[in-house]
Amino acid sequence: MPQTKIKLGFAGTPNLALEHFNELCSSKRNDIKFVITQTSKPLGRGLVAEQSLFADNKVNAPVFQPHSLDDQSFMSTIKQFDIDLLVVVAYGKIIPDWMLNYPLHGCMNVHFSLLPKWRGASPMQRAIQNGDKETGVSFMKLVSQMDAGPIYKQIIKPLNGKDIFQTETMLIKESISNLNKVISNIVNGTLLPVPQNESAVSYAGKITKSDGVIDLNMSGKSIINQFNAFKRWPHSSINVKGELVKVLDIEIIPDINGSTGCVSNFDQKSLDVFCSDGLIKIKSLQFPGKKPIDSNDLFNSKRDIIYPGEMLA
Repeated sequence: MPQTKIKLGFAGTPNLALEHFNELCSSKRNDIKFVITQTSKPLGRGLVAEQSLFADNKVNAPVFQPHSLDDQSFMSTIKQFDIDLLVVVAYGKIIPDWMLNYPLHGCMNVHFSLLPKWRGASPMQRAIQNGDKETGVSFMKLVSQMDAGPIYKQIIKPLNGKDIFQTETMLIKESISNLNKVISNIVNGTLLPVPQNESAVSYAGKITKSDGVIDLNMSGKSIINQFNAFKRWPHSSINVKGELVKVLDIEIIPDINGSTGCVSNFDQKSLDVFCSDGLIKIKSLQFPGKKPIDSNDLFNSKRDIIYPGEMLA
């Protein structure tokens, strides 16, 4: 006897959302009724809107890009679709109450942290920046309060010094491999959500350019965590003789004493600067408006202005 189809809506915007959508499409049990994604951004001088990632989806689901989820025409159109569950992955906007309540089983969100830790927009980066030993994926029932809904399932993974690219790849893989089973169990009633522990909440604030600026008064461990967290954006940067320069490759040598911010050594191999509890070996930089350079090119171009024993800034 064939299984009953699971009627789904999907809301998501970036590439990682598309990966989840494609996984939903791979299950013959899923009947994807529609996709909601953010409005496309205009590109080029002609300001022609780029095509949505979901435009040519393999199940021919209609794609909606409303400017507002509370638009009356959009609401009327969406409510014509009878769905069991709305799956939300990195949509990028708050889901309004009417949408939370209209599917038979509500809305399920994929969040890349071990909730209640790191609610908010940048959970992976903040976990890495904080030096957390583990991170994970939370399958959560959406409620009106941001990332506060009860948890259907969590998957725990060690961080082990991974950067943002490695962490994202790891968590997407875990999320996708569990996605269809979690949805099936939600719909058939065998997976019930458990409330979050409100006393253990922390927040992953929006990332700004200043988050990437290296403060040499920090520990070496904190600096490498910062470097790993913000490799995608805004990248780590350091003050070199009054100029904020992007750092592309560093190594931390712990337990070496020196005057914080002082240049220890500068040669073709690295630019070495003391932090609060060790040494930072800078091996690649990118000055504003210039191409990336390695330590050899840096030495050849800056050895007349950077000297051991002087402050780097």
